[in-house]
This record gives sequence, structure tokens and C-alpha cells, in this order.
Amino acid sequence: MFPAMGVVIKNGRTRLRVAGGELLRERGRTTTAVPGPQIRSVEAEDGALTVLLFDPGEPPMTIRHRSPQVLAAFAEEIRAIRPGRPYEGARPPVRRETADPWPGRTARVRDFVTSAHPLLKAAAAYVVVGVPVVALIPVVPRGETVGAWLAGGAGFGLFAVWAKLVSLRTRWIVRFRGVTVQVDPPDRVGGTADTQPDYRYRFRALDGRLYEHTSLWASHNGEIRYDPQDPSRVVVPTRIMWLFVDVATLVAFGVPGSGLIGVWLDWAVRVPDALF
Repeated sequence: MFPAMGVVIKNGRTRLRVAGGELLRERGRTTTAVPGPQIRSVEAEDGALTVLLFDPGEPPMTIRHRSPQVLAAFAEEIRAIRPGRPYEGARPPVRRETADPWPGRTARVRDFVTSAHPLLKAAAAYVVVGVPVVALIPVVPRGETVGAWLAGGAGFGLFAVWAKLVSLRTRWIVRFRGVTVQVDPPDRVGGTADTQPDYRYRFRALDGRLYEHTSLWASHNGEIRYDPQDPSRVVVPTRIMWLFVDVATLVAFGVPGSGLIGVWLDWAVRVPDALF
């Protein structure tokens, strides 16, 4: 079963979406939920979307977007959650909820172990194994050991730079003219005991057609972003991946740095000699 369009409107820290028969406005850690019966009218014109509510104590909800097509599609989604006939009885109130500042650490570690890319796991293992060796074992001169370990870690930038060059054009196109949509939890396809499965997303584009996209990455917020002119161009927003790819731009020296991994391994092999 394919989902509806699930358009998400973003403007700075403010995000608007429709979910569970409610209009949700998220800003920082605060979410305002407006039930469908509370919506009086929806207007999308001059690059702005305005939602008027029946509750006299609630101000209009307004957000701007550069694409009239996206605003029109989002306005239709809001109208779809309004009652089809005159509403009887007390209208459900507008709710405001504040999320915890930080998710549970255990959950973050579990998610990393189960869904992180193998390259990120390798980098984490490099740090976990290397720090005790550098900090606790009395290798002399210590400065050269620390320098070799840090430079060797930069070698992982080689792979990140390659990934960025491959996807740079798609990411810039989708970033500037893409449409953000909500998606259902993806199916996990492929994978073996030694490899991570891929994630298959299903979404409906503004043209009304249904699309699928398979990615190595799991979306951290239940959204994907696609190019409305070519919905095959899709970016899956993932905190770890975006951070990793952006930092890769600054570590272009990863190509020569990767050679220094051998230097670090040489020091690690000679550790037993330094202890005896």
C-alpha cells in the first residue's frame, strides 16, 4: 500500500506536516497538533500558506514556500482532514507537546549498531581500539604514535570524499528544488549475515505517480527528499551520513592520509617490543 503524498513544508526551524488526521507544526522540541475539525479554512497564495482555526484563542498558522505547486499540494492535504459535513459537538482542542531534549543513549547506540554503514562501524572500531593503545601503552616517542594514529584515521576520508563526488550533483539539485515527503517505515531488502540490508522507500510524488527508492541509509526522521522534475533523484536525510559527507569535504587530504594507516599499524605491531 503506497502512502499519500505526505508533503512536509519547512521554513527555518518550522516544519508543517499532516499525520493522523492532524496538522502538525514542529518548531524545535515543541509540536503543535491541530485536529482536522479545528481547521476553518486554508489559503495558499503569493507564496504563503495560511490556516485559520475555529478556536478564537489560536492565531492563524502561516508559512512560506518558494514553490506554489508544493503549497497547493499541501493545502489539499490539509483540506482532506477537515470533516466532510458540518461538525457537531465540541471540537477537539489544539494540543502542544514538548519532546525530551535528548533521546535515550541506549537507543542511539542500538540504532548505530543495527543500521550504521559498515564504513562508520569500521571508523568507530578504529577509535575504540586505537585510543587505549595510544593513551595507556608507554610507547616512546609518544608524539609520533599519536600523530600516526590521527593521520591514519584521516584515511577514512578517502571513502567519504569518493561518496560525496559520486552524489554531489544529486544532493545539490535535491537540496535547492527538492520536495520533502513523509514515508512509511521502509522495507529492509537484501543483506546477508555479513552485509547490511538496503532500505526500500515508497512515496507518491506531486504528479500523483507512485515511486520506489532503495537506499543504504535509514531515514532518521521518517522523511525523504526528491527532485520533482526527476523523482528518481532521492536523498535520504540521515544525521550520521550528512555529517560524515560534509566533514569529508574538509578532509580531502584523506587520500594521502590513508597511506599513514600503515604507519599506525606499524606502531601497533611494535607495541609488544616497547613493553618488554
